[in-house]
Amino acid sequence: MGKVKKNRQSLKWAFAWYLPICLLFSIIGSFGIGVATNYLQDWYRYKYPELTLSDSYYELHISEDNHEYVVYTDHNGDSVQPYDRKRQATYWIISNTQMLLIPLWVIFCIVLTGAIFYNRELKNPINILLDASRKIADNQLDFKVEYKKQNEFGMLCTTFDEMRLALYESNQEMWRSLEERKRLNSAIAHDLRTPLTVLKGYADFLEKYIPDGKVSEEKLLSVLSMMNGQISRLEHYTKKMNAVQKLEDIVPNNRDISSVELVAMLTETGTLICGKQFRINSTPDDIMISIDTELVMQVYENLISNAVRYAEKSIESECNISENMLTISVLDDGKGFTDEALINAAQPFFRDDKEPDKLHFGLGLYICRIICEKCGGTLTVENHENGGKVTAKFCCKEISKSR
Repeated sequence: MGKVKKNRQSLKWAFAWYLPICLLFSIIGSFGIGVATNYLQDWYRYKYPELTLSDSYYELHISEDNHEYVVYTDHNGDSVQPYDRKRQATYWIISNTQMLLIPLWVIFCIVLTGAIFYNRELKNPINILLDASRKIADNQLDFKVEYKKQNEFGMLCTTFDEMRLALYESNQEMWRSLEERKRLNSAIAHDLRTPLTVLKGYADFLEKYIPDGKVSEEKLLSVLSMMNGQISRLEHYTKKMNAVQKLEDIVPNNRDISSVELVAMLTETGTLICGKQFRINSTPDDIMISIDTELVMQVYENLISNAVRYAEKSIESECNISENMLTISVLDDGKGFTDEALINAAQPFFRDDKEPDKLHFGLGLYICRIICEKCGGTLTVENHENGGKVTAKFCCKEISKSR
């Protein structure tokens, strides 16, 4: 029934309903034209009977006063009738009108049917699509393409709206990426300023006092050591920035892995990184999933390393797989995230005032967030009863139960 209903709603079936109506009106109109012209022809023949003597022999004569008359010869003898050219022409037109009017009426019915079909079935969706095309061309994507009828144009409008939505989301993502790149560049300039200022200060100090011999060897070595520390920091910073720049080019390379094997990898990594007590809670069934384990482990290592800096005694990890989504949470028993950190912790170069590691660049959670988004997931920062909690979600494909 659903298929029949769907077919009846299609343009083909809608047009099929118009054709019999067009045919019916064409037949009725043609019949009416035939009846009317035959009646008119009979009436004209009755009024002018000389027009009906087509089976008689007749001759056209011209009288002395230049009047035309016809002499008819039939079985009743000769009959003289005045000859009227206009009357003959009118009769000829009446006799042949039917041949002209019926084709014209059929053409009129076809054109009228097409016009009605266009206005009822085509005009509205075409105008909707044209209007949507103009808006998209003007980069106005904040609208919706709606058409209620469930026919081919309805499906086309739905597809068109999906395309518009994809363009809208793409534009939003592009603007978000540009804004994030601006913030990133601003943060880079700010973070580079500090070590460069320190290096410039040391360089000016050495340039000023070494020529006068006012710098002892011990002081010189101390300054050089501090300069070397700043240079090392810049090198480390550059490596981090290269890693951040490469995030845009990441494409997940999924492979099949069992949930048991994945949990074992998470447990081993957490135990190796944590110098504190570590525990993992895992509830997923023994199933096969398809996911990029390298990216998952990169995020997990970052989350564990981040938790190590804040935890006081223990770190806990949770792993779940549900509805094609892998969820990994890392919890610590530290002081938790501040209100500002809950909002900005996953932003590039964010460092809390209570950050224990002052040399930390503030890129770890940002990198994790970008990787999660590349894998179709999210990164969530929150607090729990005993400290901080970070949850990473990855889109995965559940293949089958492991054996």
